[in-house]
Order: sequence, then structure tokens, then C-alpha cells
Amino acid sequence: MKQIKLVILFLALGTLFALPKMVRAEQIDNYNVNIVVNSDSSILVKEIINYDFGTEQRHGIYRDIPYKYQARGGNYKLEINVLSVTDERGGVINFETSRSGGMFKIKIGEANIFVTGQKTYVIKYKVGGAINYFSDHDELYWNVTGNDWQADIMNSAALVSLNGFDANLGKTTAVCYVGTLGVQKNCNNFSLGEKSARFINANLSAGEGLTIVVGWPKGFTKEPSTSAKIIKKIKDNGIILLPIIIFVFLYLYWRKNGQDPGGRVMIVPEYEAPAGILPAEAGVVYDEKYEAKDLTATIIDLARRGYYKIEETKKEFLGIKTGKDWKLVKLKKWDGERNYEHDLYSALMENVNEINLSKLRNSTTFSVKAKEIRKKIYDDVSLKGWFKSNPEKSRGTFVAIGWVSLLIIYFFGGSFLEISGIIGIISFVLSAILFLVFSHFMPKRTSEGVLMKEKLEGFKLFLSVTEKDRVSFHFSPAAHPEKFAEYLPWAIIFGVEKEWAGVFEGIDLPQPDWYVGSWSGNFTALALADSLGSFGNSFNKTAVGAAAAGGSSGFGGGGFSGGGFGGGGGGSW
Repeated sequence: MKQIKLVILFLALGTLFALPKMVRAEQIDNYNVNIVVNSDSSILVKEIINYDFGTEQRHGIYRDIPYKYQARGGNYKLEINVLSVTDERGGVINFETSRSGGMFKIKIGEANIFVTGQKTYVIKYKVGGAINYFSDHDELYWNVTGNDWQADIMNSAALVSLNGFDANLGKTTAVCYVGTLGVQKNCNNFSLGEKSARFINANLSAGEGLTIVVGWPKGFTKEPSTSAKIIKKIKDNGIILLPIIIFVFLYLYWRKNGQDPGGRVMIVPEYEAPAGILPAEAGVVYDEKYEAKDLTATIIDLARRGYYKIEETKKEFLGIKTGKDWKLVKLKKWDGERNYEHDLYSALMENVNEINLSKLRNSTTFSVKAKEIRKKIYDDVSLKGWFKSNPEKSRGTFVAIGWVSLLIIYFFGGSFLEISGIIGIISFVLSAILFLVFSHFMPKRTSEGVLMKEKLEGFKLFLSVTEKDRVSFHFSPAAHPEKFAEYLPWAIIFGVEKEWAGVFEGIDLPQPDWYVGSWSGNFTALALADSLGSFGNSFNKTAVGAAAAGGSSGFGGGGFSGGGFGGGGGGSW
């Protein structure tokens, strides 16, 4: 029996020793906040926190206040400046501040000093940018206590005073919310004065907070000017400068690696095609890019030179004519140089004597060979000394960066929006587009390439001459009817085939033996140009186929606990 009594005694004593620790767990006895709103739109905040550490030995407390928000289309940052941290008698308490994860952190106390029991901390800080402006009123939407305290808050109160407010402007309004983050539970224990609003609340558990909204008529607080808003937007969203930085980089890179050397000041008319260059090569030298019409011009030029004949035919389905088609009929074997023209001839007529254009469109083999021809043309203009490097490769890196960036934004836009807001998204998209735009200017011609381009421009000038200017060019179409077909592929490259055909209007031209069309005995240069235009359009398709803090009001049911500026939380350390 005696042993049982001793066991009971020890258990009782253990419970008594443990009881104070359970009863005196950490809590905040009182959390009082005084906020002064100034006419310059800054606010002064004084937080008086009566913190009970219980029986724990700690160094002090920390206070985390959000300063970075996703608001107003991007990042929006409050300007927070701690003025002092003292005890209730004004004694200075050591503190340090830092910024991390969008939080302004105030760490109060010293690592070599322990505190326990009850202690009062008075934190004073100034905030800029916390006022929301609307057409009919301005307001302070402020999370007083924050929703992230680790300890319960037994009592909380807030007093908002309007410093220098003229009551003649109108009445103030207020509302408040309590509870966990996002809860729209109104707290009704507040009172309004002419220049102030007071809020009182009790028993906030860890994770709950008090949020207040105070509004006043326009004319008291000064709204920032448009220029000030722009400056702040740029300051808070450094990402907005990204397109400017990218533009400067790309421009300087282009100046060094993409800008052509200087050429002749004046374009001189050229009366014949420049020597040493083939039509498709000329198309690339002229505008720095390969196009389907460059291959079309080559096909017509090979027909003109007697390698095959182009015949207009009709497509049929179940005996019904459904449209126009063309047939290429082989006339002779290849007897020229082994260049891209030979590759094109082989792709068209290899192992066949004739082939319809409509069948080429569905040919995987021709698709592969057309891409190889395109690559060879790009390589040739570089190897022949007209470009510093392959124009397609010069563009390729920048095109790739642009499209990859757009794809990343497309697939991960939500993350970008969360990190940098709509301003960040727009900045990234504009930067990506700049890479795509500048890619067109990155191929760099050599001095020989610039001279060749100028000769091509002079030849284009000659081909597009009008009737009234023929005399000044000393060219008689009637005396040189053979020039129409000879220069037609070049006119196609430059996009002036109709103008070139117009030069021969009214002249009796012999029908070409390399093109069989539906003239009905009425052959003209314009008729041939139209027919070849239809052929070109069809072949081009074949070749291409082959190849709250955000400024929302806390009134009107839109507010909630934890909304607005301010908030955060804290704990002991």
C-alpha cells in the first residue's frame, strides 16, 4: 500500500511540474495596431505586441510582412522602412531586416540573450504605396495581424486615423473581416469617427487574422501622377526592361555580324542578267531567303532551255474535269553542270519520261529532294562568296530562340504569370518576337554579294520598265522577241512578270515550243505570263508542301480575411 501511495505522489508531482508548461504555452495576449494615413498617401504603422513566451527560453520574435504582390498586371511592391523597435518604456531593442520570398522580415532580439515570460514589442514602420485609388473614393485595405502567426492572439485591435482629413469632404466608411485566409466573415465590432475608425476583435487562433478596410472621399490622399506610376511600374517590374535589353543586344549584334558592307550609292539599270549566277541563287542573294517561286523560275528556265516541255492538261475525277493540271514531258538528258539545277531535273524526271504536277504534290520522294535542293542553294550562295555564311543558318539560331521562347511561354504561362504577372508575359513574348524579327536581317552579304544584289536590282529595274520609258532604256522589244522568254524566269523571281509581259504587248511573238497552253490561236506575252502564273502558283504549293492587392476594393462583398496589403505573420526564435 505504501508503494502505491509513493507512485501516486510521484505522478501528482510530475503533473504539477508539467502543468505550468502546458498552461503557459506561447501566445499573444494583445495585438494593438495604430495606423496613421497621411495626405501624401504614406502610412505610419505602430504595432504593439504583448508576447507571452510561456516557460520557453527564446531570443525574441520575428515579424514577416508581405511587400511583393502579384497586382495591377505585374509585380507590385510596397516600400517598407522600419523606424524603430522598442519595449513599452521606449527602450531600444536590437533588430535586423531582410527580404526573402516576397516577405519583408524583421528579426527582433539578440542571439546571446534569452527571454521568457511576457514581453512587449513596439514596432514602428512607414509604408509607401499601400493606398488604393478609385473613381469615387480612396481606401486602405490592410491585413492588420496577418494570418501566419504561430501563436494564438487573445485580443486584437486597430485604430486608423486620417492625418489632416477635412470632414467637409464627406464621410469615411469601414468594414472588417476575421478568420483564416480567404474567409469573408465580417467582424461587426468597429466604430467610425469623422477622421478615424476603430476595430476590436478577440480570440484569433493560429492561422486566423484581422483585416480592415477604411475608405474616404477623393481629395484627401494624393494619387501619384501618371509618370510616377510608370516609374514605379518599371521599378517593381524589372522584367519590363527585358525587350529593350534584347533589342539593344540584337541591334549591336546585327551591326557587327549582320549588316551588309556599303555598296554603290546609285542603282544602275542592267540590260541583261548578271553573269555567274543562276535564277534561284539570284532569288536568295536578292532578298536573303529562298522562296518556292525561286524553284518555279528554275523549272521554267530548264523548260526554256529544252530539257522538257510543259503541257497544260485537265484533272479528271470519274470522267469529270475538275481543274487544271500540268504535265512535264522529258525532251533530253541532262548535259549541264552538276549543280542544284541538275538535282532538280533528276528529282522531276529521273526514271520517267513524263510526270503530272498533281502527282508530285503527293510524292514523299520529291518532298525530301526539294528540301535537299533548298539546302544546296543556301550552301552555294555562301560557297560562291556572296554571303559570309549560310543565310539559313545565320537566321536559324535566332528563329529557334524565338520559337522555343514562345513555346515555353505557351506551356508554362501559368508559372510565368504567377512569378511576374501579365507584364512579365508581355515582356517575354515581345523579346521572343524581337528574335524572330531580327532573324530576317542576320544574313550578311560580302562586298561581292552587295555588288551582285545591286546588279540584280538594276536588272529588276529594266524588267519592270513601262511603255513610256522604253526609249530611255534603248531597248526595242520588237527587235528582240527572244528576250521575253529568256528573261521571264528572272522576272518571276523579282515578281514583275506581268510588267515584263506588258513590255511585249501588241508584238507578234512566236509560240514557245517548250510550253503548250490553251491559247486558242490567240497567243500573247500576257497569255503566256498568265498561264505560267497559274503553273507557278500550283507548283509553289507543291514545293511548299514538300518543304485585391491588385487594387480591387475591399468593399462591396469583394473583401476577405487576409486580403489587401500588410499581413504576413511571425513567431518566436
